[in-house]
Amino acid sequence: MERDTLEQLYHQHFAKTYRSAYMVTGNVQLAEDATQEAFLKAFSNFHSLKETAKFGSWISVIATNCAIDILRKNRKIVLTDKDEYLNSNPENSPQESWEQQETNQEVRKALLMLELEDREILVLKYFNELSIQEISEYVSLPSGTIKSRLFRAREKIRKLLQPKETEKRLINKGSSS
Repeated sequence: MERDTLEQLYHQHFAKTYRSAYMVTGNVQLAEDATQEAFLKAFSNFHSLKETAKFGSWISVIATNCAIDILRKNRKIVLTDKDEYLNSNPENSPQESWEQQETNQEVRKALLMLELEDREILVLKYFNELSIQEISEYVSLPSGTIKSRLFRAREKIRKLLQPKETEKRLINKGSSS
């Protein structure tokens, strides 16, 4: 494969690939490592890709798997406040931007509290926008298994994002003043 083609693919797919790794690791450095490893693996195995049009989703899956492998090796997750790829819309008011940033941070924290397998499915489905069938093919599991894992992962994250009883009381107390 020509160097120009590889560079073009790298620049075209870097942001999404990095975001996939970052959503799994929650750490800038680990995401960068996973992204670099993913591109090296993808380029060295490019000949095995049957449909070159699917390179973007293929590299995202590789990055997600590399990120999971890195986490398993390190057994350490560090949350950071940097989030270059989930910033709020610059057209929003400062209040809306702050609220969006807070929401992003809460979702990221909840995502990092999930088991790696649950996190992988959610990242592939919602951040990489892969179909159930595509996820099934990439992780070599039946689509029914993917659907049930996705359902369970969504339920877990929903519970993690629900306000706790003490927070509900504080909100209700504050609104009745």
